[in-house]
Amino acid sequence: MMFLAPLLLGGLVFASAPLIIHLLNRRQFKLVEWAPMEYLKLTLRTNRRRLQLEQWILLALRTLLILLLIFAVARPLLNANAGASWLAIGGRTSRVLVIDDSLSMGLHQGGTPAFDRAKEEAAVAIESLGTQDSLTVVTTSRMSDPLQRDTPLTADQAQQLADDVRELEPSETANNWAATLAQVVEMLEGAAHTSKEVRIITDQRAEGWSADASEQARRLAEMGVKVTIVNVGNPSPGNAALIELEQTTGVALANTPVVFTATIRADGDPQWSSRQATLIVDGNENPLELPDLAPNQEIDLPIEWSFKEAGQHTIELRLPDDAMAGDNQRSRVVNVAEAVNVLLVDGDPSLEIRDGELFYFNMTLSVGAVPINTRVMTDAEWLDAPGVGFYDLIVLANVAEIPADRAQQLYDAVEAGTGLMVFMGDQVDPDSYNNNLYANGEGVLPGRVDVGEAIDAEGLIVEPIDGSVLTPLGGLRQSLLAQIVPLKTAPIELDEDDEDVQVLARWNNTDLMPAIVQKKIGRGTVLLWTMTADRGWGDWPTQGSFFIASRESSLAIAGVGEEAGNLTAGEPIRQAVSTNPEPSAAKVQHPGEDTTASASVDRDNARVVYGNTGQAGVYRLTWDKLGSPDQQRYFAVSPDARESDLNRLTESELEQVMSGVDLQIVDLSGEDTGDDRAGREIWRTLAVLLLAMVIIEACFATWVGREH
Repeated sequence: MMFLAPLLLGGLVFASAPLIIHLLNRRQFKLVEWAPMEYLKLTLRTNRRRLQLEQWILLALRTLLILLLIFAVARPLLNANAGASWLAIGGRTSRVLVIDDSLSMGLHQGGTPAFDRAKEEAAVAIESLGTQDSLTVVTTSRMSDPLQRDTPLTADQAQQLADDVRELEPSETANNWAATLAQVVEMLEGAAHTSKEVRIITDQRAEGWSADASEQARRLAEMGVKVTIVNVGNPSPGNAALIELEQTTGVALANTPVVFTATIRADGDPQWSSRQATLIVDGNENPLELPDLAPNQEIDLPIEWSFKEAGQHTIELRLPDDAMAGDNQRSRVVNVAEAVNVLLVDGDPSLEIRDGELFYFNMTLSVGAVPINTRVMTDAEWLDAPGVGFYDLIVLANVAEIPADRAQQLYDAVEAGTGLMVFMGDQVDPDSYNNNLYANGEGVLPGRVDVGEAIDAEGLIVEPIDGSVLTPLGGLRQSLLAQIVPLKTAPIELDEDDEDVQVLARWNNTDLMPAIVQKKIGRGTVLLWTMTADRGWGDWPTQGSFFIASRESSLAIAGVGEEAGNLTAGEPIRQAVSTNPEPSAAKVQHPGEDTTASASVDRDNARVVYGNTGQAGVYRLTWDKLGSPDQQRYFAVSPDARESDLNRLTESELEQVMSGVDLQIVDLSGEDTGDDRAGREIWRTLAVLLLAMVIIEACFATWVGREH
């Protein structure tokens, strides 16, 4: 048995009070000899043994009452082996104490937050450590930066470390127990002593306990490591969370509405009505009315904002506080441009502008209110360029061949958010496209293509897909789409199992061959048009419906916003910097703080790196540049939404994951589960027993004090 408040056991000295009072009362008697006393003595001698027995029983009852009271307030735990295992191993031991400081540890509902329980449990364990043992103390968000690394501690050092642990704050990161256990294994492999023990203090949420954790558990088992998992988690109340804050508009332009989509989810009991959130744009707060939210409902809330100037801006959304405030906020960096930048690669250029492969397509981009900057290159010029360039949209029209390295550059650009359109043509080499752009489904092309062939079709059928970039065509009369007559098309063989590939439109013939196919890659989108962009394979480029289709789809898939400045808690900041000259210093200002921390300059890779991003919010990175004003850039760090899932891992599930390990589980969650398992607090039982003893003592004292 162990106690959560062992200092209160000092009250056990009061258990001697009844005995002391009894002895003092005995010394108050004075011997006075007088005649009636002799008769009384005769009577007392008759009942002495019985009276003495009654007095001793009464004394024992009163002493037991005090003992029960002291034990109850000291919060004892059943099963001494589970609670005191930190001290139970004989000999010198290397111990690793892992404190879960993930986002869910900040959960509380009117009581003590789980992280406060974890800190106190860890501090008590550190204070109880023997000086012969070595100790490593880490938090799950910063496993590579231990608070203490495999070192014996003096009493003063242990007290200082315990005080430091009590000052910790939870992070907004998510747990990855496979990675955590792997680092624990690495720490123990070089530990000072052969006897090893790990204590993990966590809320036992299911998130993060992947099957890979079992492999690391097997390694711990092979090393003979004893593992104790202390569950300090609070019960799971209802929790509302801001799951995502996405920039819906492709390219954010100055003085043009930019649409963001906030995904809000309510798990469990919460129900919102007439609640108000706070939208913070460039540090300025704005109220935002929220729609009603029913329990277990997820909604997408569109938010529109116009930025007055081009440049880097920040936007934050904060929901009202609930039991877990950590997942009620998200932020984004928005890079606002003056215009959409589009590269047009013409595979069949002509001296006559109207005969160029992309003449009609270029015309579609020259009308409308959205400013678009276009650059036209021949395929030879583009293939000779050092890279694919930094554009919001790249259009390839009748480009004969795409080398493998250029195909990989295209893939990387699309994955990062660049839009890509591919038009077919007579010059296209299907083998080059299939080998490099399709790459057995691993490339940007949505399917295997063949040479263009004649087609007997009249009209275009647009698939009814929610969110399709061709949705604007739905507003046209069907007779307009029926006027489209393709002469040739490039057959395409699609992988039906690829969920990222969709046919957006088909030629209206008996086979309904695909006309436009979409493929999602990372943050980007690829549109393959199985036709030419000029009149070579049909007259659609000369019709108004082509204007609508090509322009609207271009704006829809053009660069969906740079993600480099938008991070999840725990991801390091990496900023490319010039090496001519390279910066001598870089600093990071944390959200809501005036002070700055130093960032490291990675001269080998020409970048600034900063890893302490466990807290959510907007970070400001500055670095010097000789002969120029200091450079600065914002980074938006959002909480890891995976931690909003508050499902608990049951004890049996945890034992299954840690199969083979010498494992003990101590439950300090305080949940009344009715489960009589090891490590359970028994103060409630003692309180009931104490009340019963008070009644018994009162009745027995009355009976003893009767007239004899």
